[in-house]
Amino acid sequence: DTVVLNYALTLEYLESAFYSGALNNFTEDDFINDGLPQWARGRFVQIAAHEQAHVQLLSSALGANATQACNYSFPYTSPSSFAALLQLLEGVGVSAYAGAAQYVTNKDYLTTAAVILSTEARHAAWVAGPVNKENPWSGPLDTPLGLSTVYT
Repeated sequence: DTVVLNYALTLEYLESAFYSGALNNFTEDDFINDGLPQWARGRFVQIAAHEQAHVQLLSSALGANATQACNYSFPYTSPSSFAALLQLLEGVGVSAYAGAAQYVTNKDYLTTAAVILSTEARHAAWVAGPVNKENPWSGPLDTPLGLSTVYT
């Protein structure tokens, strides 16, 4: 369970850094001038807070066993490239949680992962649909990804 929760925490550190980096670099006007909806940046601020809450929840559950964040570098250069990469990142996150669920033995930890998974799925659908104007789902079921596939 510790390995799986640290796996999830690693993903949440990445997502948290991803959002905060873009929000620190791009203003509301940047988002609007790049063609994103006027309300998009405000929603990204809310999602960034979700990601930070996920980090705190998982870190708290792991206590002294929690892994530490890495230094991240992201290739987005504009709000629209941030949103495009975000769609991919959130989709991988959903599939990562789905794939890792099979390894969780503690029911409390499984519940923790499930409540994060459902929120991540809403993030993914929101950025794909209203923001990027693409299909917010890929079919009736998400595809679970194995641990090594997600890391690569």
